[in-house]
Amino acid sequence: MEATERFIDAVVRQMDSELEVSQLKQLKVILTLNLNKYRIEESKNEVIIYDETSDLAAYKQYFVSKKLQGLSTGTLNLYKTTIDRFMRAVRKPFAEIKTQDIRMYIARRSMQDNLSSATLDRERGAICRFYKWLFEEEYISKNPGLRVESIKVEKRLKKAFTNVEIELMRNAAETLKEKVVIELLLSTGCRVSELVSLRISNYDRLAGSITVIGKGNKERRVYVNAKAKVAIDNYLAKAKHQIGPILMGFKQKQMTSSGIQRLIKRIAVRAGVDHAHPHKFRRTAATLALRRGMEIDRVRIFLGHNDINTTLEYIDTSLTDFKMTHEKYLG
Repeated sequence: MEATERFIDAVVRQMDSELEVSQLKQLKVILTLNLNKYRIEESKNEVIIYDETSDLAAYKQYFVSKKLQGLSTGTLNLYKTTIDRFMRAVRKPFAEIKTQDIRMYIARRSMQDNLSSATLDRERGAICRFYKWLFEEEYISKNPGLRVESIKVEKRLKKAFTNVEIELMRNAAETLKEKVVIELLLSTGCRVSELVSLRISNYDRLAGSITVIGKGNKERRVYVNAKAKVAIDNYLAKAKHQIGPILMGFKQKQMTSSGIQRLIKRIAVRAGVDHAHPHKFRRTAATLALRRGMEIDRVRIFLGHNDINTTLEYIDTSLTDFKMTHEKYLG
């Protein structure tokens, strides 16, 4: 890696906690354009206090780069947890990690911790992506994850809520906040991370739409049906805030994803509905949309997916005659 690249990476890394993603991107562009006019050389006369080519620097830079790519906080934390666990297990510098180290780690996680194949493959993917990045950025000379085999994951039908379960939870919702969370999830099909980021300033009451920033920092417009619109208006009419996020938690702070998950669990317990979580509402919204005649590619756009195959995984075929729909649109 060139000295100029290392300098730019170091500045962006050090400003990570001070700037928003868009500002970090702009800073990197400005530095790249301006420093292109100059030649940067590392001083050989100064005492090196912090080695910017060290494992710690590479580790920090990886997560800054992923943040700049638009990965969610939840995804970044999951990557960190996985990579940290792996490094504590092997206790080697990045450059000394071998393919067999990754294979042995996955085997131990399978046998000792009895993890599912899906979880094992997620961990394998996180570790291999990290070492692929280290190799491409020239922190290491070989990619130890290149020959690590993927793990076959059994495909299981992911269920949506039934119409009865939806009505039971609607009836069990006691507060205006609980009602608006349920209706927004069903109407917009938002991810929970998107739901908590919905802002009043982006809510067009007349059009019944809200602008949302999804995965990869991509913007899309979601729409609210009549029930969701009434629920939003009722909630905001009684709320103590008229600016900022639509959903507020304790002490007038934006609700968190975990806060929404706990809220859904409370409603589901009162309703007697099992296996309830926010993402199941997203799957339900997609299934109901297809059932009621929305074209599959429109469902893809509705969910904010790039790949239609990802959308197909969301559809609960037990609630719709999917075979006929598939033949009609994809046959």
